[in-house]
Amino acid sequence: MSLSASFNQSHSPSRISDSVLALSYDYQKYFYDFELRLLTTVFRYSQTGGVTTPPFSQLDRETLVDMRDKLVELGGKPRDLPPEAPTLHKPQRGLQP
Repeated sequence: MSLSASFNQSHSPSRISDSVLALSYDYQKYFYDFELRLLTTVFRYSQTGGVTTPPFSQLDRETLVDMRDKLVELGGKPRDLPPEAPTLHKPQRGLQP
C-alpha cells in the first residue's frame, strides 16, 4: 500500500539506506530506522532545535507498516516488523461495592 500522493508531496519521503526512511516536512525531519527500530525526529526552527528518539514500541503500528511499505517501494530492504503483541486486559481498579 503506497502513501497518498498529497502525503508524498508534502512530506518528501526518501530512502537513506536499505533500512532507513527519511521524511522532511517544513522544519522537521523524521528518520524511521527499521534496523535499530527507532524514530529520530529532528526539529530545527530558526536558532533553536531538538531531537527525540522514541522506540518503535511506542509508535502507532499502522504508521510503521505504512512507512515500511514506503521504504520498500523506494527500493529499501528493511527487516520485517515483529508480530503485533496481543492486548492485555487488565482488571479495572476502583472501589468495589
